[in-house]
Amino acid sequence: MMLEEAARRSRSAVVIGNGGGGDCLVGVLVGHWLRTIGVDRVLHGGIACQWWPEPGTESDPMVHVLGPDLYDPAELEGARPLGEHAVLVGPEARSAGRVPHEAVLAEGTGGLSFVLSLLGGGRGAVEGLAAVVAHAEADLVVSVDVGSDCLSTGDEVRPTMTVLADHLTLCGLLGQDVAAYFCLAGYGVDAEMELEELDRNFGEVVRAGGLRGGFVASPEAVALLERLQGKAFDPVGNLVVEANRGRFGLHRVHTGGPWGNVARITPATLPVWALDPQVVASAVARDVNRIVDTESLEEAERIYVELGRLPETRIARTADFRRRAPS
Repeated sequence: MMLEEAARRSRSAVVIGNGGGGDCLVGVLVGHWLRTIGVDRVLHGGIACQWWPEPGTESDPMVHVLGPDLYDPAELEGARPLGEHAVLVGPEARSAGRVPHEAVLAEGTGGLSFVLSLLGGGRGAVEGLAAVVAHAEADLVVSVDVGSDCLSTGDEVRPTMTVLADHLTLCGLLGQDVAAYFCLAGYGVDAEMELEELDRNFGEVVRAGGLRGGFVASPEAVALLERLQGKAFDPVGNLVVEANRGRFGLHRVHTGGPWGNVARITPATLPVWALDPQVVASAVARDVNRIVDTESLEEAERIYVELGRLPETRIARTADFRRRAPS
């Protein structure tokens, strides 16, 4: 079934950022579109995965956060548990003074949002997302990935930098009993995959029958995303706004170190593409099937290391690129 048809049959939907950081903010493009075609209620949220500094550290342009913090969302101030693996949060949510993107999302959408824990591995992601779906009484769940990395096979020339969290979220999506869709927004703007390889992998999903439609965000939805970006800037999500302003071409995205990476915005970046998550997992993201039954983040991490993939949980949280004077 195409996403639009499923949406027209739905009254309540859950929209989750498939990756960490600002993916949940880009989800407002999907939520706004769902409302325009008749969905009454949309509950937005994301995963407990943030590229934030260590508590108490000062900001410096030469000190970069490389490895995300896959934290326990139950430790957020003001969190309201939904079972063992998810929480509801409001605008006041904090962690040692740091603001998760979901708190900004709650403020921007005028209500609560949710945060899904990945500490329980694939099974925990399924259970946590199911608890969110039950709370929202949803008959539709949509994950929104920004960029490319969830579509990686592990055989790319340049390994993806943050795929483990994305694939655990996809595990959660695969295990739901309601209509579920995987959306790709900001085609390629995370600069984690070469566009030629992303095109190849996206084509594999299409050839396997996994395309489920898509849409271009309305100006009102893009304006909302831009306002949220102003409160919780995310370098990758910002390029989604740039794409919708027609600023095609090469852009520097400030990830991975002081030089950043090069992202290319093309017309393919404009649509939010809807895909069948089962086909995504069978056609390209096949390693997801190796971690879907894991019961902890550590177990999933170990499997990815054995597969020859470098999980983002195995790299240093921060890197100080400042040159020290000789002693």
